[in-house]
Amino acid sequence: MAKLFIYLPTYNRPDSLRKQLSVLLPQVANFQQDVRVLICDNDSNKYTEEHILSGHLSLKNVEVRRNGGNIGGNANIALGFVFSRPGEFLWILSDNDIVATNAVSYILSLLDSSFDFYCFVNDITSVKDIQHDWQSGWQLPMEWRMGLISDALYNMATVRDVVEEAFYFHNSSFPHLAVACAAAKKRGQVRFRLLPRLNISADEASSQEQPTDYSLARVCMPLLIPLFPKWEAKSFAKNWLWAHGIQLHVHKHMHPHLYIQGKATLRQYGGWGAAVLLWVTALAAIVATPYLNRRSGIVQKLKTHLSNQNLERVKRVRRLICGK
Repeated sequence: MAKLFIYLPTYNRPDSLRKQLSVLLPQVANFQQDVRVLICDNDSNKYTEEHILSGHLSLKNVEVRRNGGNIGGNANIALGFVFSRPGEFLWILSDNDIVATNAVSYILSLLDSSFDFYCFVNDITSVKDIQHDWQSGWQLPMEWRMGLISDALYNMATVRDVVEEAFYFHNSSFPHLAVACAAAKKRGQVRFRLLPRLNISADEASSQEQPTDYSLARVCMPLLIPLFPKWEAKSFAKNWLWAHGIQLHVHKHMHPHLYIQGKATLRQYGGWGAAVLLWVTALAAIVATPYLNRRSGIVQKLKTHLSNQNLERVKRVRRLICGK
């Protein structure tokens, strides 16, 4: 029987972590031979190991480790592949994606080592199995759900030989997706099992106690492009610039060297279409930056004075400008 390794990277989110563990650990206690949990703290200063495992210190299949210093969120995520063992499926679980009360038993009942990846998706109500050819386009089978760490399982037998890609591409902000893409590229064909996300995830806790910085993703996700099929690399470069190009330029000062690398990757794989979009979005960023700097105040004023219908129109414009 395949086993489940739940790797939980965390940093300074005591309330979210406490809520997550209050739901997760009682489930894990029922499967001490089949489930292993590792909570990897990125040198938080808001709680101790005793605080984290209060009431659960007797569980032999649950471990807490603390990094010697803050190594960054992406590197902490990538360590999940390092601490996994043969015969396990890795579940990198965010501290604030609160699991459903029967999520562990549900996953275990469907765990099959003949599958390479499991994905939790929103638009299905029953289990769906897919034999997927990497050349047909990486984004097709799982609608990019694998970009969210909590929405995927990785068969370590499938990805063991490409774990280093998590560290090579850690600046992409998606080290876990890099591993999955690299494994699919190497194998040519992989098997997905899609599960209804509703059966896995119950809630999303607030991340305001330690907000996530998405600036690296805005600048560096294009670094993953070499892992895609050639035709998809070209379409992805242009589509990504259309959706996120303004944010690429807005955040360049935060990651200047990676910004240069990201632009070079987009030009190389996206061709002249990407080159044009880089130029257009750079001009648009100049126009948008004053608004983005004052966005919070403007939004509050709009909420006060505009009707709901007009607010929806403003939100559509905002999504176009901000990419979210």
